[in-house]
Amino acid sequence: MPVSLIVFGSIVACGLIVMAMTRSQWADELNRLGKHSKRMLEKNHDDSEINIFLTQRSGYLAKVLALAGLEAKYDQMKMSWICTAIGVALVFGLGAYLMAPELAVVGFVFGLPVGAGAFVAYLKQLAKKRQAKMTEQLPQILETMASSLRAGSPVMECFRTLSETAPDPIKVEFKRGLVSLQLGKPFRDTMTEMSYRIRTPDFRLLTQAIFISQDVGGNLADVVACIADAIRERFKLRDFLNSLTAQGKATAMFIGCLPYGIALMTFMASPGYMVPFLNNFWARCICVVLIFWELLGFWILMKMTTFEV
Repeated sequence: MPVSLIVFGSIVACGLIVMAMTRSQWADELNRLGKHSKRMLEKNHDDSEINIFLTQRSGYLAKVLALAGLEAKYDQMKMSWICTAIGVALVFGLGAYLMAPELAVVGFVFGLPVGAGAFVAYLKQLAKKRQAKMTEQLPQILETMASSLRAGSPVMECFRTLSETAPDPIKVEFKRGLVSLQLGKPFRDTMTEMSYRIRTPDFRLLTQAIFISQDVGGNLADVVACIADAIRERFKLRDFLNSLTAQGKATAMFIGCLPYGIALMTFMASPGYMVPFLNNFWARCICVVLIFWELLGFWILMKMTTFEV
């Protein structure tokens, strides 16, 4: 056996022995550093929530992020917005270049607003889901508030209770309202901001009921309980209408997907029938227009079978 291999094996063996002897010490040190990093992350997360109130942003993106519950990630979402717009513009530019090289710049310029709008539409979809979830949680929240008011608790104490016991995501909004009050913001301004972030007519009605109760007095607990009952009845009516329009929505989806399905099956069954059409420049332009026109018709059909209650 060569001497070099013996020396190399001896060095590796000594290193493994030393690592095994110091393993427990380094493991304890890494465990301590991991716990410290976790505490720092929690502290920074709390600081980011407080910075929402200290750094008030009034831009369009900030308003959309506030509705989606992502206001604390403003810088990250702004960078993602820019990257999405540029990425979609590059895809459109590449597609236009494959169709006709002279249209590459036009495709890139057209893709910038499309990418930016797609990202905003995604954020609005997140905000819509969040608003729907908060609306579902609102009757339970109002019943808890009514019980607290009947027990003699002030509105400030109700906010504190809901910020600790309510489910997410509506818990976050009451927590933000409580922090705003603790930072010295007037109660009316806090409720107005909450009614903007919780965009449902029922919460705006609750806000007006609290304002009237502060101005002229009255039994606020009974008013809150009536609002909770009205919301539950509205949910029953909404479910009834959804059951009536389920067949219409299924028909709209079938009609909307039918042209694409027929085109795909025709291309798979007989490619020679479709290739001459796709190889023509003006035919490809007409195909793009028809796709957008079909999407518009599909959107109209879905709107015709959707009712807001």
